[in-house]
Amino acid sequence: MEQQAAAHERKLEELELPTLDLDHESSSRFTEQLAAACRDHGVFRLVNHGVPADLTARLFRLTRDLLDTDPAEKPKLPGYFWGTPALSLRVKDLNWVEGLHLAPDNASADSPDDGGAYSAFRAAVTAEYVAHMARIARKLFDALAGDLALALDAEQRASYLEERGGTFRAYRYPPCDPAAGQRHLGMEPHTDSSVLSILNMDLVGGLQVLVRGGPASRWCAVRPVEGALVVNLGDMMQAMSGGAYRSVEHRVVAPPPGTERMSLCYFAFPQEDAVIVPSSNPGREERYRPFSYREFREQVQADIKATGAKVGLARFRIPEHPSPATQ
Repeated sequence: MEQQAAAHERKLEELELPTLDLDHESSSRFTEQLAAACRDHGVFRLVNHGVPADLTARLFRLTRDLLDTDPAEKPKLPGYFWGTPALSLRVKDLNWVEGLHLAPDNASADSPDDGGAYSAFRAAVTAEYVAHMARIARKLFDALAGDLALALDAEQRASYLEERGGTFRAYRYPPCDPAAGQRHLGMEPHTDSSVLSILNMDLVGGLQVLVRGGPASRWCAVRPVEGALVVNLGDMMQAMSGGAYRSVEHRVVAPPPGTERMSLCYFAFPQEDAVIVPSSNPGREERYRPFSYREFREQVQADIKATGAKVGLARFRIPEHPSPATQ
């Protein structure tokens, strides 16, 4: 079955992602490679990241056990979603995915610790996994903070990344319904609203990113590599850098019949009321007005409620040539 998934991926060109070694985080070479990856495609692999393989395997197992429960009972799980992770919003196109959404800071309010399967899952996430994710996010962000595209001061370094305010999601993409052919998408094309997102996926494959540049944009497959994390930039990092860094558009194709795909993702965000003041350095490619993450999040939610789709940073972009009425 894994060969079937690989055959489906061969329909697309494979994007050779840069691989960064977190053991070398303090070197100038690491910072240069990181900044280049953020400018080129906004996505890269990370190795020697310190996340124990047995912790990843345990979270995959706990997630699968929870999602294999009675379909009538599964929706009662705290944070369970089907079709979209936007739990309270109705989107235009449902995805071929289910999973569990958990905000670690509020996890204790989701359900009491009853010693059951969900409690074990929640403990593994909140007591172990997110600590690794917050550590990695902070290291990467601090490495970028001094780059010309950001040039952040001490206050911005602290407020632009809320280490303990991230969101965790466990995803399972069920085998594709044969009657649907290849028209199903596990996750529709989108950009993340985060500063950065850290993806820990199995070896089935299915992640694709939109590569811009050249005569036309094109979708490329991202090959899974055992033990490596995939990090992609989100909208907040693109805004902070004035467009010098890219929030990569990506999607997930549904696995073929008989195969399921699983992944764990951590989304790192700014503090809710931190005002994002986009870089005004010469490398800036786009202009955005200052805004808080709270304002951005509420605008995204309003757009999804109104249209079923996210608009995102376009709502905050300043036109290159404003009309006389706005000057």
